[in-house]
Amino acid sequence: MIQGDWVTDLPGQPAPEIDPTGAGDTFCGTTLARMALGDHPVEAARHGIAQAAETIGALGPAALLREGPAPAPPEDPRVRVDPERLSRVAALLAERKDVKPFDFTGDLFPPVGHPRAADYFFAATLQQFGFWRQEGGRYAEPMIATLDGRSRKGSDYLWAAYRRWLRDAPGGLRPEAQASLETADFAARLQADDGSLPLPEPGLYLEAARSYGRDMTALGLTPPEVLLWATFTGALHPGGDSACLLSQLDHVGGYKQDPLRKKSALLALILRERPERFLSRDEASDVPPIVDYHVQRSLLRLGVVEVEDDALRARLAGREVLTEPDEGAVRRTAFRAMERLRAESGRSMAACDYFLFQMRHRCPEMSEPECAACPADPVCAHRKELFQPVRRTTFY
Repeated sequence: MIQGDWVTDLPGQPAPEIDPTGAGDTFCGTTLARMALGDHPVEAARHGIAQAAETIGALGPAALLREGPAPAPPEDPRVRVDPERLSRVAALLAERKDVKPFDFTGDLFPPVGHPRAADYFFAATLQQFGFWRQEGGRYAEPMIATLDGRSRKGSDYLWAAYRRWLRDAPGGLRPEAQASLETADFAARLQADDGSLPLPEPGLYLEAARSYGRDMTALGLTPPEVLLWATFTGALHPGGDSACLLSQLDHVGGYKQDPLRKKSALLALILRERPERFLSRDEASDVPPIVDYHVQRSLLRLGVVEVEDDALRARLAGREVLTEPDEGAVRRTAFRAMERLRAESGRSMAACDYFLFQMRHRCPEMSEPECAACPADPVCAHRKELFQPVRRTTFY
């Protein structure tokens, strides 16, 4: 699947071949239909592969004319959603009055009504990934550094650094400025109080910024124009303006690479929840799950995501760097779990996500979980030895 300068290779699906006629038409038709419905191109192609694999197992179009839903891409059997545990957590989310979305206001973010707020959120959200270091093939520690006299961890550091950038040089967050960023200037904007650049593998972040700027400039777009387009077309799209924004971001570097759209969904959520209401908050057209490593760690320890393969479970507990299939097995299962949590709890994705994201304070990476202080303790499986997938990626 080619998205400008980004290429994703997808595996074929083994299938019995009875009649190969129409395999290509089935693949293309399914892929285009799924994209028209709002799927990320890579996810659309995965469905196309599954449908084409079924098509060649019957004569002519017989498989396409069968009743029932179209075949879904295969799931990795090593990891599954535990429906009983999920129902317990969903019931907890449904009954707690403090399960609410975050509105992305405060000292880390632009003041409400700031004229460059859209530039800030578009440029900063795509940098929300990989705030940890590895050593000897294992997770070593999270990123923590001091900015403006305060010790800040991971995403909080990134938000604060971009807030400083917005204050000192707001024009630098425009797409054309991001496209032409120099290494020294980028490092200066993101440096800590001691002059160091704490970002792990800073070259990845610089390239993400440049890729975003290049694609937005090539498309002739600015963040306000993207929002205007999403709002206009969203009135006609069943998924609303959030879905239209996600489809547009599939063309934009820093966002387009992730088939599960973590950063794109996070940006859509921010724009929905901010007081300015850049996007509508129509619950019928909610955002997809936002699956980062905090959410995965929480779901694994809660027991909502069950790892049935002993070898993979041992690698997670050992905090070892995983292969792409191993990481994908956990993350895709977590994605499905979040979809079901939203459906069973009746809460918005913003509320579900913020509840699990906040668990990072009570169930952190480097210290013993504070179970007694955790509101999820009564429904938790207490699998405290499990850890999020460790794999360097720009997706999350």
